[in-house]
Formats: sequence, C-alpha cells, structure tokens
Amino acid sequence: MGIHKVVQKSAVLGIGIDCRTSNAPEAGPQDIPNLWGKFYNEDIINRIPNKISNEVIALYCDYEGDYNQPYSVVIGCSVSSIDTIPEGMVAKTIPASSYAVFTAVGEYPASLIKTWGNIWKESDLKRTYAGDFELYGDKFVSRSPQEVEVYIGINGTENTLLQSVIQGRLETFQSGSLCSPLPEAGFKETDENYLYAWGIDYACHNGVIEKNKDRIPSEEEINKTIEYFSSKNLPFMWWSAAKILETKGFQFGGNLTGIALDISQDIPSKPMASSDLKIKMAQSDSEIQSFTDLAASAFALNPKATEQWLAVNNSAVKQDEQVHFIAYLNGVPVGTATLSISPSSAGIWNLGTSPEYRKHGIAGALVHAALVEAKKRHYNQVMAILMPKGMAWGLFTRMNFKAVCEFPFYVYGVSTEELEK
Repeated sequence: MGIHKVVQKSAVLGIGIDCRTSNAPEAGPQDIPNLWGKFYNEDIINRIPNKISNEVIALYCDYEGDYNQPYSVVIGCSVSSIDTIPEGMVAKTIPASSYAVFTAVGEYPASLIKTWGNIWKESDLKRTYAGDFELYGDKFVSRSPQEVEVYIGINGTENTLLQSVIQGRLETFQSGSLCSPLPEAGFKETDENYLYAWGIDYACHNGVIEKNKDRIPSEEEINKTIEYFSSKNLPFMWWSAAKILETKGFQFGGNLTGIALDISQDIPSKPMASSDLKIKMAQSDSEIQSFTDLAASAFALNPKATEQWLAVNNSAVKQDEQVHFIAYLNGVPVGTATLSISPSSAGIWNLGTSPEYRKHGIAGALVHAALVEAKKRHYNQVMAILMPKGMAWGLFTRMNFKAVCEFPFYVYGVSTEELEK
C-alpha cells in the first residue's frame, strides 16, 4: 500500500453532473468514462456558477454499503454557493472529515486505477463511506508525470494515530538516510517498497519497508536486496511477515508495536521524578557525543557502529531533523531520548536509561520533554515503535499512548538475540 498522509478538511459545496454505478463488472464499466466524456464534451466546467477554482473534483458518495455496493459519482467543482444549480446538474456536500490522501502518479488513468485497487485492498483503512473524492489540480494539469490526489474519508482519531505511526516510520528512516554523511548511506524507492541505509553497522538503521504490508517478495527480489546491503557490508531488517525470507537466511525478530498519542488538545502531566533530575537538549558537540555514547551503551552498539552513529547524530541535529535529549541525575548522564521531526510526523526514539538508574522516573521525564517539544513545534500526534519484550510499554500506557498496529520483521546479517540485548 502506498504511504499516505492524513488531513482534516472542512465541508465543501460542489456542483456537477452525476451518475449512479458500482464496481461490479456487470454494472456498466463505462459509466464513469462516459460521465467524464460528457463533462468535457459539454464544457461543464465553464457552466458551473460560483466556482471557487477551476480544480475539478470527482466525488464518490451515497454509498449503499462498502465499495462493492452501488454509489453515486459527481464530477464538478467546489462552489461558494448552491443557490443556482443549472439544469441537468446536482449539488452535493463534500463532508467535513479526516481524509487519508493517496497520490496517483504516472500515466493516467492507469495510475489512478492501480491506486484505487490498492485502496480497496487496504484492511487497516477504517473508511466512513460518507464521501471520497479525487482532486484534479495543477499537479494534474501542468506536471509530467500527472498526479491525482485521492481523498478517502476515514474515522478520525484511530486512523490519524495509525497514519502517524506509518508516516513517522517512513519519514524517520528516510530522513536518517538522506542526512547521513556516511559513504554507505542511501535511500531509494521502488514500485513495491523503500530501501533505507544510514550506513551504520546496526540492523535497526538499515532496512526495507513494504508499501503493501501483506506483499510477498519474489526470490529474485530478495536476492537483489541481500546483494544491495551486502555490497555496503550492512546488516538490515525487512519489515515483513513473509516466511520466504527464512529460506534466504533471515531470522524472524517478532512483532514491533506501533503506538501513538494525540496531543492536539494537551499533553499528559509530567510523571513523578526526582527533583535532582534535569532534562537537557544535546546541542554542543560534547553533548551529542555524550548522548551517543550513553544511547549506544543502552542498545549494545559496537564501537564501530557507535562512531558511525555519532556522525549521523551530528548531521541530523545540524539539519534540524532530530532533537536529542539527555537526562542528568545529580549531574550524571543517565538516560536518552530522541524526537524525530519531519514535515508531517513526530516520533520518539532511542529511549534508554542506564540499568542502575532505572525505576526512578527518568524515562517518563524524557518522554514528557519530547512531547513538550513536539507540542511547541505544532505537531498533533507523536508516535513511537516498541521493540519486542520492551520494558517501556507500561510507561507509554500510563501516558495514554495507544497501540495501533504491529510490524512483524526479519533481520539479516545479525542475530535477533543481539538486537534484544
């Protein structure tokens, strides 16, 4: 499934021409193409009164059930008033809703047909069926390849939290790959997935993210992917449950848990902690060094990986892609956390506490500091991904984070036991 964002939109009035159809083969596969033909042949766009813009909208509404049942299609434009409705046209309201936004890029209409096919197969998308629409704007008219944005009405909070995890995962690993100064770093997108490499000798920093979580990669693709990362001498993880990976030397790592918190209204109260505990952002070279050394120790990174990670951390801070936090207890650094900051997502990573200082409220204070910073930067949701057998679940639950998905994964070039250290 293509990665998509979630947006909130107010209700919009529209006027256009309509037809009734369904996706069943016997229902008339030419209904929608014929409606588009009428729209252009009869110059409907210039006959619509009170247009807000010349962007064309194809609205899907009045569903009798899900996408397998009959529905109406209206092709027209958004308007400021429906006081005047020309003969042969209809007025509809595009409902206020949370919308998952997908982008169909490429040869039209093949790219749009493929995008809709993927949307219909997406089981995690909690659709409202109150109204969906395609937007044909400047990206469709003046760009090559053409782009059509598809807006799918969804149930707000649950889907917003889910998409903050999905988007945050991709944006964090993409950002780390692109801002990494290491020679083996890189990021590339294929038709089916994303390959990211921070260039660090640690599996969690290199991997493959599938666009469709249920897709099973081919043997040839797996071989090419192994070759790609092996040429860089990097261990990596594959975010997938495809058991075929086991035949190629991968080890199943279990299920990571994606969690998220809505902070659009407020953030949780700061957990109880010692008055001697201080949280500070790592900004100077020495502070970033201290953060890296402490976090690397908590996650059992080898000396080579630690040195590589330091270079990435320095670059990410300078490019304002990450904010690193250090907890000091009586002046001693005892805990770490990172807030990743991307255009549409914020996430908490690298949460760790020195073993001898655990159960002193340190992790809670670090999470709270990250939430405060995310709120200051005007994010509405904050995500995190918890490792299997992780000890942080109780903390995040107390701070009202919700589990919204799971990510099965495999690792290559390293044992799962090493990741669990």
